[in-house]
Amino acid sequence: MKVTRQQKKNLLFTVMFFMLNILNTFFLTNGVLNRYIAPFKHSVEGELNALAGNIAVLMAVFAVIAFLFSNHKRRMKALILVTLIFNVLFFLFSIFNMYYGTSFTVDQFSMFRNPSGGFVLGVIGVSLAELILYVRIILFLPSITLIVIYLRSEREVIEDTYHGRNIKKVLIAIMATTLLLFSSVTRFIDLYSKTLPIEAVKSTFALQNLGVYPFYAAQFLGADPKIDIEAYLGIENEEDLLTLFDPYNKNQTSYVNMLDGNTYTNRLSHDQTFDGLTIDPSLSLGPSLHGMFEGKNLVLIHMESFNYFLLELAETRSHLSFLETLLSESVVMTNYYTNVGMGVSSDAELSVLTGLNPLGHQTLYWEFEDNPYDLSSLPRYFKNDGYQTLAIHGDTQMFYNRESVYQDMIPFDDHYSLEDFVEDGYIISDGYRYDTENDLIHHSPWISDYHLADTIHDFGDGMTEPFFMFPIMMMPHTPYEYDPNGDRKGIYPMWEDDITSLTKRYIQYLDYYDDVMKRLFTKEDGSDATIDETVYVFYSDHGSGIKNGDLDVLYDRELSVLETRKDLQHTLAFIYAPGETMIEKNGYTIREGLIKGEQTLLRSHIDLFRTIVEAFNLPVGSNPYFGVNALSVEPTFAIENRLMDVVTDDLFFSMINPDEAMPEGTVDQALLDVIVRFKILSDFLLSSTESQQRLNRAYARRSD
Repeated sequence: MKVTRQQKKNLLFTVMFFMLNILNTFFLTNGVLNRYIAPFKHSVEGELNALAGNIAVLMAVFAVIAFLFSNHKRRMKALILVTLIFNVLFFLFSIFNMYYGTSFTVDQFSMFRNPSGGFVLGVIGVSLAELILYVRIILFLPSITLIVIYLRSEREVIEDTYHGRNIKKVLIAIMATTLLLFSSVTRFIDLYSKTLPIEAVKSTFALQNLGVYPFYAAQFLGADPKIDIEAYLGIENEEDLLTLFDPYNKNQTSYVNMLDGNTYTNRLSHDQTFDGLTIDPSLSLGPSLHGMFEGKNLVLIHMESFNYFLLELAETRSHLSFLETLLSESVVMTNYYTNVGMGVSSDAELSVLTGLNPLGHQTLYWEFEDNPYDLSSLPRYFKNDGYQTLAIHGDTQMFYNRESVYQDMIPFDDHYSLEDFVEDGYIISDGYRYDTENDLIHHSPWISDYHLADTIHDFGDGMTEPFFMFPIMMMPHTPYEYDPNGDRKGIYPMWEDDITSLTKRYIQYLDYYDDVMKRLFTKEDGSDATIDETVYVFYSDHGSGIKNGDLDVLYDRELSVLETRKDLQHTLAFIYAPGETMIEKNGYTIREGLIKGEQTLLRSHIDLFRTIVEAFNLPVGSNPYFGVNALSVEPTFAIENRLMDVVTDDLFFSMINPDEAMPEGTVDQALLDVIVRFKILSDFLLSSTESQQRLNRAYARRSD
């Protein structure tokens, strides 16, 4: 029987439907094609298994469409529509990769509950630009190709072509699909049992080794079994808990650090502090520094999106002159890394305020709606120590569900948010007049950080008892709009034509950033705004997330994927404990710091929690905590909880693929085991609403 030209085109159409939709999956699973992800090490077995899973789902889709549409023209249209839907979803998943670095799952839907009116248009603009800048348009090649084949087909032929509904063929297709899927899923479960038992990386592993289509089909059908961490760890009783956590618990008078084998204590002594640390005699408590800030106020300031490279590059550092002056009177953590997961800013808060690693694949602040976690936290400890606690945030109360979280999960006495600013007379549409003499006004959907700074010292001056204040800066926030200084050309002429508009807006924000830092300690009229008997602790929540090789341009050299990831996780934290003496420095008048020095050893959000607990001698009792004291010489590691990236003083690697490390080399298996076990134990503490309190009770009973 002679095969007609149209029959050849029909066959080509079908083959291209399968082939192109399968090839498209590599744009979500391959690090070469998608530099925004951190894939597992690829294996032939895993790739073949994923291929089988992808083919099985596409076969099922094809069989359903073939059954529903016996007319070939309608069948082609239906397959084009399905392919277009796949392509749009792949584009959206790739944009998710760009912002979050990991694979999308249904667990992440909660983050879209955040009000986004202030930056949604900017995010859409950046996302659409990805179609061109990063050639994301190629994700639509399958639908474009099928449309071309359809348009070049002989319409009068395909219009009249009917294939009928062959029940036998449909049943055969269903049986083949079922067998193929069953085999693929069974093999995937076996492969996964031999890798990281961490929920946050399950999606990435599944996309590579089960297949994109079967994974998302299972996700949207609700077939998403979770890891039973308690069963995996073999926890049957209280003694098991203590045995597992003892090696990591730092709330002990004596413990051995598993990285260097040396003995340390929860009462930091002078001889275990880093070189170059200077402390004013007024803070000296004898051989121990424990409680050196006891009774003082604390203002813990959450800095938005500050990457440390801004202080490393001479061109950007020149726009941060006040910040540099402030750092010279502070303890500066120059090797500070973020612990965030999918909750990003809220995860940074979680880690600093509770000393815990976030899960990585969920936004815990939103999960609190369904899982009322009972967590130990700085606000609880300060309240128990007689402090008044206050959180100040320039966004709406419901952003990151803070209204509920700050009331029950991490409870503050008061939460002052955008609604409260408005109720007290602020008119958003009028903006904030931060410079009365020159009539300069900052317009944004949120509270200006100038306004935040003024509110901090207004509230602080009005406090009549010790307080813990937690102000959260709003800007610069991606996509870096609402700069009060506007979009200015010529600020960085050496980079002007070589970086994206997103990065330009980010580094142009530095003048504002520096002015806000100055405003925290100097009122608009030039008088001192520093609050007496107050310690200021600053930390950046996460990095800038700038893309498309712009870091290479800023550094004037080509960075590897690992170098880029590391730099974007490298942020800043510092402790400024002003005394009463005013000094002139670099043209600024500020109070001299009582404790100064440069901590070059690795530190992270979790370590900041411990440092505050010990420096203020908070009433933690026997409750366990983790990390190291920021002032000590004790080594530690930091985990970025989305990509499972790990930083130590010597290494940067991902638990997902430890064979790729920087500098090049093999990660010691003993070190890897220590870190993986800690991450699993961290996940256990957030695996149920009362896991941490259960552990606290176990330690309390032991100490009785």
